[in-house]
Amino acid sequence: MKKIMSKGFEKNALLSAVSVASLSLGLVSLADAAQVLEEIVVTAQKHAQSINDVGITVNAFSGEVIKDLGVASAEDIAQFTPGLTVNETAATGVPLYTIRGIGFQDYSTAASSTVGLYFDEVAIPYTVMSRGVVFDVERIEVLKGPQGDLYGRNTTAGQINFISKKPTEEFAAGVTASYGRFDQLDLEGFINGSLSDALQARVAFKTSQSSEGWQKSQTRNDELGEKDTNAIRAMFNFNLSDTLSALLNLHYVEDQSDNKANTAYNGTLSGLAEFNNPYTPLENYFLPTGSNFGETPPWYSTGDNRAADWTNSYTSPVTGKTWDIRPQRDNELKGLSLKLEWDLGNMTLTSITGYDDFERQESNDWDGGFFNDSSNINTTDLQVFSQELRLSGQTDKLLWIAGLYYSEDEMDEYYHYFMSDSVFGLGSIPWGVGLFAGTPILELDTKYSQETESQAVFGHVEWQFTDKMRLTVGLRYTEEERDWQGCTFVANDGSLAGFLNAQFGTTVGAGDCGTIDDDPNSPTYIFALIGGPNVNDAFHVYKDSISTEKWMGKLGIDYAITEDLLVYATYSNAFKSGGFNGANSNTTLQLKPYKEEEVTALEIGIKSTLLDGSMQMNFAAFWYDYEDKQEQDLAVAFVGNIGGLTNVPESRINGAELDMQWVPLEGLTINLGVAYLDTLVEKWNATSNTSVWPTIVTFDASGRELAQSPEWTYNAMAHYEWALGDALMMEVGADFNFTDETSGGAKPEDATDDYSIYNARIGIKDVDGKWRALLWGRNITDEDYYPAAYAGGNGPYVRSMGMPVTYGVTVNYNF
Repeated sequence: MKKIMSKGFEKNALLSAVSVASLSLGLVSLADAAQVLEEIVVTAQKHAQSINDVGITVNAFSGEVIKDLGVASAEDIAQFTPGLTVNETAATGVPLYTIRGIGFQDYSTAASSTVGLYFDEVAIPYTVMSRGVVFDVERIEVLKGPQGDLYGRNTTAGQINFISKKPTEEFAAGVTASYGRFDQLDLEGFINGSLSDALQARVAFKTSQSSEGWQKSQTRNDELGEKDTNAIRAMFNFNLSDTLSALLNLHYVEDQSDNKANTAYNGTLSGLAEFNNPYTPLENYFLPTGSNFGETPPWYSTGDNRAADWTNSYTSPVTGKTWDIRPQRDNELKGLSLKLEWDLGNMTLTSITGYDDFERQESNDWDGGFFNDSSNINTTDLQVFSQELRLSGQTDKLLWIAGLYYSEDEMDEYYHYFMSDSVFGLGSIPWGVGLFAGTPILELDTKYSQETESQAVFGHVEWQFTDKMRLTVGLRYTEEERDWQGCTFVANDGSLAGFLNAQFGTTVGAGDCGTIDDDPNSPTYIFALIGGPNVNDAFHVYKDSISTEKWMGKLGIDYAITEDLLVYATYSNAFKSGGFNGANSNTTLQLKPYKEEEVTALEIGIKSTLLDGSMQMNFAAFWYDYEDKQEQDLAVAFVGNIGGLTNVPESRINGAELDMQWVPLEGLTINLGVAYLDTLVEKWNATSNTSVWPTIVTFDASGRELAQSPEWTYNAMAHYEWALGDALMMEVGADFNFTDETSGGAKPEDATDDYSIYNARIGIKDVDGKWRALLWGRNITDEDYYPAAYAGGNGPYVRSMGMPVTYGVTVNYNF
């Protein structure tokens, strides 16, 4: 393995480890605390363990804590997990997950995440499927670091496990109602119990509705941000015999909410980069058409965290058809999973089968303005099937797991782009962009299909070879194949056909679909066929396949210095498969696949239980060697420099984390978490925007930090409750999180400022837990913050703003 420790960080991390160990030993001698922390049991390594006995970094949240913090989505958990960031892409609204600096900044639905997402032990390979599923949760586990042995596929950064509450024999039911700012009403409920001696069931639901948008248009009386989501889950536990059980999970989610619009800020008209260099500042960017031509743009950011702008509709000047392109979604997820467990005496055989069907129609407005510079409608049809078989056993000294895994998914997607006011459309005329001024492109469609098949065999062994020391060894072999085909579809307005026919002499028309072949090594290279009878052959469907065969593994050792102090070290690696630039299939060079990335990691850590069980303090330091990171770059095409994807040969990540839970006195719980990251691109020749096809100009991009990798993130939470007489309890709570400045993507203009979010709540409940009433406020300082910023595409630089202050009341009752 390459050397992955920088000298300065190595020294500081080791000193920190020694300091934490010394502090841990010293605190043991302090006075007895009034309370003992409740033990948290996790299944991070596919068997139940105390979180204090797991030799990896795991952040776990119970269902009650999730409710207290107001976690309503997978994205929300990032606020309370140092080292984890979750944002949505500006162009398509696809969630982007990053752990410890490892993430993939791609807005294509077809892109797999570097963070594995598992819902009730079933993998969700595409992040767009993760919305709306967080309700009636027993626990959320965030596993940090490569998870290549037990989980395998696409877990270079880590993994998030969402575990739902399971059916039990005793009858129970409950309902929770919340009402808050922007007229938002949330209802959540469940009913649980036995249907017979051999069958238990639990049905849970959640609905979230709001009729007032939180974003305000800067050019008209219009709002955006209404919510309309509904979800239901039914789980059935069958006791088929004394040794065989089956858990059936049926789930459904529909989401017809508004999408978030972007806010334009001082930046550039980046679509002009290849035509107009240096960039034109946004203050001087004029509307390309209409009565406002030549005026300062009215959508310029005002500093109001609710300020944004978007396009509601587009009417084609050619066909007369009007499209509804207001940022919104109409998504539906339906699926099932079946878990079978068979007790074989000294072994257990487990089968987990999952199937999900996801349908999506989603419109987004990238440019942050009311004009039609860059809007799109995405239509997705996605099916995912997975099957895992594993055999496990345990003796006094040895625990082992062996398994087989298979998955396949099929995706069909259609992007309809609206760009009439861009420099590729009517904006080319006042800007004098000659390539498009004569035949502007008003609408541009992309369609593709992708099939992915993955199969793996894995093994995991934990050997307690002394009373104090345990060795963990894991190994996994994976084969994966991805087949892709796609093309640019000529929309009914025919504007793309007009451009192609004028430039190349083709005779394509509305309904034709192809990718412009600009590869000089191809037999259908367009510039070799111009003027000939076969020029249309250069406009063809692009087809390609990539395959990967990889060994991954883990080696770890734990040493229990005392019953309350564990030190560990792990060496692990994982990979994320390669893919294609699914969102932009305009030219063949742009579609050349990017290859898999791989992370090799060394981590040392300490887990300590202090003050007679009232405090838990954990520390970890890690060093990553990051090879072939998948990253955004420019694709140099004959139409200009457009978005592409590439691999960064060498990067490294160093970091450290500290978290603490403490019950200093009865009723008071305090949580602290800190994460430090030091990321660096060590080798990368990135594509310069001065490139002019067919000449590609590169520059040395080494020395940059990785995207979505804030140097410091930390959070603190406190909760206190006390008795009001014999029947009632009072409670107050507050939490705070800080995120340092960071880059949002490949360009310096993607940078985000640091920000801090404060939340608070106060409530009353009965001592038996029957009912509870809670007043809450989130972002109570009304911080004007933006967790993501983007430069590129066809419009100005934009920011994705965070929610302003919200407040409300929550009441729940348990029967």
